[in-house]
Amino acid sequence: PQGKGTDAGNYVTVWHKINGKWRVALDAPNTTTPLPAAAPMAMGDVKSLANSGLTWSDFKPEGFDPGMKLAVLEGDPGAKGPYVIRIQFPAGYRFPVHWHPGIENMTVVSGPFQLAHGNTADWNALKTYAPGDFIYIPPKHAHFGGSAASGASVIQLHGEGPFQLVLGAPK
Repeated sequence: PQGKGTDAGNYVTVWHKINGKWRVALDAPNTTTPLPAAAPMAMGDVKSLANSGLTWSDFKPEGFDPGMKLAVLEGDPGAKGPYVIRIQFPAGYRFPVHWHPGIENMTVVSGPFQLAHGNTADWNALKTYAPGDFIYIPPKHAHFGGSAASGASVIQLHGEGPFQLVLGAPK
């Protein structure tokens, strides 16, 4: 609005008056050559899953007590690429200190889910999360937790596979 513009063919210069002197505010190249066509984006199929239609399997990583169940919603958590899984914990379940080489994006789906961070399990440090709460855990960040005694819980995890659990604290 207060500046002047000039076009010399291959660039545009915009001038603004600052403290009584004209200064170059923008000197941008331009062209009439069209941009190259963008590569078409692959569009995957839409997938919809009813919670009642999930297939749950026993999930017992080494060093974890039995009782957890796993449902794969999308992808292959054991392979490279995106995945979405749900893990179900019975009431009062506790999982030990562990970490993951990749990030963990966690959303509480149901129940009172409990989690704490640290290289040793201090069960008094547990924080209770409710359905809809989101937790981001960076790679190699030790954590532990489980379900409150008052009820079972389900969490949903998504990230880039392979999904791996490493027992204990990172070294």
